[in-house]
Amino acid sequence: MAEFVPVCRLDEVPVGEVRQFKLDGREIALARVGDGECYAVGGRCTHLRAALGRGTLEGTTLTCPWHGSQFDVTSGKLQRWVQEPAWIRVMAGLIPAFLRRDLPSYEVRVEDGQVLVKAEG
Repeated sequence: MAEFVPVCRLDEVPVGEVRQFKLDGREIALARVGDGECYAVGGRCTHLRAALGRGTLEGTTLTCPWHGSQFDVTSGKLQRWVQEPAWIRVMAGLIPAFLRRDLPSYEVRVEDGQVLVKAEG
């Protein structure tokens, strides 16, 4: 049965930012959106595996730091595929579908200032 695992203190992730952490050997990106809610998604971009915890967060949209793919941190859903460089946008139709996929998302809760993420078995 999956259990919640402490990942960090809440104050380690400022509102409007995202950070990279490990969860049972997997990398996750933990985002704290404008209303203070925390969300956790897979920590590597599905394109070339860039660390999404080094990306930028605008609202609930997480942008990959390397090529601009965008994901919704509330669900892990892919919003926009690779945006940089421009020639990749033109060739997007040739990119295999398995690369254009959503990120896993994880249940998060905050207790006593500690962020806990549900580890999946």
